[in-house]
Amino acid sequence: MCQLYVLTDKEFTPKNSIYGQILELLNSGIKFIQYRNKIQDHDIRLLRSIAGLCDDFNAKFIINDDPFLAKVCGAHGVHIGKDDEDIKKAKELLGKNSIIGVSCYNDINLALKAQRDGASYVAFGAMYTSKTKPNAPLCDHDTIKKAKENLSIPICVIGGINALNLKEVSTLMPDLIAIVSAAYSPKSISENIINLNNIIRN
Repeated sequence: MCQLYVLTDKEFTPKNSIYGQILELLNSGIKFIQYRNKIQDHDIRLLRSIAGLCDDFNAKFIINDDPFLAKVCGAHGVHIGKDDEDIKKAKELLGKNSIIGVSCYNDINLALKAQRDGASYVAFGAMYTSKTKPNAPLCDHDTIKKAKENLSIPICVIGGINALNLKEVSTLMPDLIAIVSAAYSPKSISENIINLNNIIRN
């Protein structure tokens, strides 16, 4: 079954509430959490405590973009884009058991290269127009079907996914479905996650 992969966001998860919100996500059964903060005002002590919290729940804590930050805070891995540190360098820094996710947008060839280079999973998107990244190019659903046929590593989909389109995207059978706003609204985190998981199951 597809698993939800929840990303943090400077609007939805401000510094004064992020720890409690991640605890609620973990209590709701989420096993993959990514810290995404483009502003660079990172609280290392807070991130280390979140990494430890994820350990307690046997969940994976991934840092967006920055393998050095992932190393410093004891995260389980990093998610990189085509302009970030490459896969091999990230693996050397974080260790062979670390999780390295790679953004592949709408490009199956990027995903095949990432797999050859040792990526742990690849992410395709945006699947739908997203408020978080409004200018992101859209990913064709056929790309996901081709990825399922040609890749042996897990496939993640991201971008504008919410309760209204989750059923459609889950029929593509990705391994991970990444969400941002849908985790935090319109109801409580726990209510949102229950609702989204019910949609996937049905």
